[in-house]
Amino acid sequence: MKRFLVIVPILLMCSFWACKKAKGPANGNSVQPNHNLDSNVSMNAIINGANWHTDSAFGYNVKYSGNDSAKSNLMITAINGNNSPVTTITFNITNFTGPATYKINPPYTSATYYFGSSRHFAKNGQIVIASDTGYALIGTFNFEADTIDVANGSFNVALP
Repeated sequence: MKRFLVIVPILLMCSFWACKKAKGPANGNSVQPNHNLDSNVSMNAIINGANWHTDSAFGYNVKYSGNDSAKSNLMITAINGNNSPVTTITFNITNFTGPATYKINPPYTSATYYFGSSRHFAKNGQIVIASDTGYALIGTFNFEADTIDVANGSFNVALP
């Protein structure tokens, strides 16, 4: 019993010592936003004669699985959550090489329009990347997907 009374306080002291706060500068730099990035992020289009607009558009580089490959795909997604149901436009360009005209040619270059949970895959059309300099990808697009006609589309997304 005497050992127990000696061991318990020692274990408590060790546990308090192990839980102390690590020292470090209180004024260290945290993750800071980069205010030099393009703030004009948007995507606009005319879908079946109605204006469609969003200010939440994102660009992604999708790297190939091989470590030695310098190739990557470009994926652009824009979501319009202001209406019900939510609508989304997604582009995928395989082996993105920079500014060019990319004809819709699934599965290599694809465009998809989501209306709620229903998907409409583009059969024809094009995505034109006009500029990828600075901090933005700027371009235009148009495509037809089932009964959906997307015309006069334009986008400005942050360069991934």
